[in-house]
Amino acid sequence: MTLNKEELIHPIFYLLFISAPIIGLFFDFHSDFFEKVIWVYFILIFLNISNSVKLKGNEIISGIYISPFGFIKIKKRIKLDDIKELIIQQNKKKYCEIRAISSDDFLIIKTIANRIPAEEALEEIEAKINSRKEIIQTFN
Repeated sequence: MTLNKEELIHPIFYLLFISAPIIGLFFDFHSDFFEKVIWVYFILIFLNISNSVKLKGNEIISGIYISPFGFIKIKKRIKLDDIKELIIQQNKKKYCEIRAISSDDFLIIKTIANRIPAEEALEEIEAKINSRKEIIQTFN
């Protein structure tokens, strides 16, 4: 279950800087050019690289995520049982960060510009985490 997702490469840049050189180097421009362009574009969209925070199993994982393969780099992970509280804290740039606090560490789940949308997002995230905790407890 996704708590936050931020694209690392915008789709326009996929088209301009990644697919254009691939098309120029690997394909013949005379035969079925448009079919090959569409094929490359769909492959690049399929490999969507993002910075994600997800609920997986009984933990929250933050890292770099590629949609069909999963996490390729995990930055932080916190078990749901270790979370003491979810808070909103302002960072140095005056953005509101939703943080999961454990006994010795914290994980930034989401960063939002204003306080009121951050409080609404905090309620949604708390609901998702609490429902996941209930599901885990019923299976144990």
